[in-house]
Amino acid sequence: MTFTLSPVRPEELPPVFAALYGAPQEAVAWMADELEAAWIAHGEEGEVLGAVGLRPSPAHGSEVVGGALFGLHALQVASALALQARQDGGPVYAFADGGMLSARALEAAGYREVAAYRLLAGPTPQEAAALPGGLTLHSLSEVPDIAIRLDALGTYEDRIGHHAVIPQAAADDAGGFDPTLSLIALDEQGHAAGICRAAPEEGYVRIDAPGVRQDLRATSLRAALLLGVCALARDRGFEHVSVESWGDTAEELAADLQLGLGVEIENPIYAAG
Repeated sequence: MTFTLSPVRPEELPPVFAALYGAPQEAVAWMADELEAAWIAHGEEGEVLGAVGLRPSPAHGSEVVGGALFGLHALQVASALALQARQDGGPVYAFADGGMLSARALEAAGYREVAAYRLLAGPTPQEAAALPGGLTLHSLSEVPDIAIRLDALGTYEDRIGHHAVIPQAAADDAGGFDPTLSLIALDEQGHAAGICRAAPEEGYVRIDAPGVRQDLRATSLRAALLLGVCALARDRGFEHVSVESWGDTAEELAADLQLGLGVEIENPIYAAG
């Protein structure tokens, strides 16, 4: 099959993204607003076959979002779009979602697996972990300072799969997270050391994997944050939790599995220089 790739303005992509993600255009418009470059694939008759854009990442170049629409030649289209993004976008990464940008398509474009998005779930852990000296844990509701919250959320930014934190992300209702069910760690100077947010759902608590400042990642802070939130969940009567993570290390995954949590969803992340 013959198809062509053309650069386009990111604001032209919502109709294509709506088809790709099966969502209304207004629901995906924010994606186009965050893109710095975009390409679209057309077939021989001018039909749209797919599109991708580059969403800047603080420490990993850009994320390739979008992909190929379902069809007989989706693999070739997705691979060509991923290659175009790699050639013109510098360091890039993409989530291998099994459809729009499959692992096979990314590998054919020269990407390699480097990390993953994971959803773990299971009975609420009963364990506890000691907090490193000089640090204190607080309910997020007790630390309303947006600047401190943003610093805490910024501990994720060097992890692949994460993006620059915006002030709206630090609001009490951001992402459905409950500030009374979430914890923030502060050091002796009152600076943010880490954070773990949680949201009550129907029958379980949804937990965002802890963010920990780089100089404290070799300590027990991550475990103290996660298990501290689990204790709050137990106090609320929740017997099950889920934990989402992007770009966690093999050691962090192993620690979560030892708590009795199991991997329910895993999406590999592929990257190319």
